[in-house]
Amino acid sequence: MALLVAVATALVGPVTFLGLLVVNLAREVMSTYEHRRLLPAAALMGIIALLGGQAAARHLLNLSTPLSVIINFIGGVYFIGLLLRARTVH
Repeated sequence: MALLVAVATALVGPVTFLGLLVVNLAREVMSTYEHRRLLPAAALMGIIALLGGQAAARHLLNLSTPLSVIINFIGGVYFIGLLLRARTVH
């Protein structure tokens, strides 16, 4: 499963992967499935992730690494954690 997600991320790009992760994080944080609350929360989390991540990488950590690499790394770790957690629940 992780290999298939890695291939899909490489094909469609990190921004789409960020979209999947932000929606999942918004669902966890908001604890609801109501779209009128999830959509604004996911949009705000996406904006914070992109702008905050870029600012933190460039100014605080002094990295020249593109934000897409950081998104893929953190998102991959989060996604594997979700897979492991779902495996133990079922």
